[in-house]
Amino acid sequence: MRIKITKSLELSAQASNRDNPSEDSFPAGEYLASLTPEGKIEVINAKKSKALLSFSQFREKISLGEFIVIEA
Repeated sequence: MRIKITKSLELSAQASNRDNPSEDSFPAGEYLASLTPEGKIEVINAKKSKALLSFSQFREKISLGEFIVIEA
């Protein structure tokens, strides 16, 4: 799916070359997102960092207008 982040956010992310999660910047713009086998929503930025959100966190960001689903 494709989502749009309406304002820059700091999300807990894990880079492909790091083992420890950290805060990473996700500037406003469009991102790819997918559902993981664990039931999390994975948002990937250009740095190959991946933010994992629970479905309730993802739904909250949509209700606050921080995320917009462009394509499911």
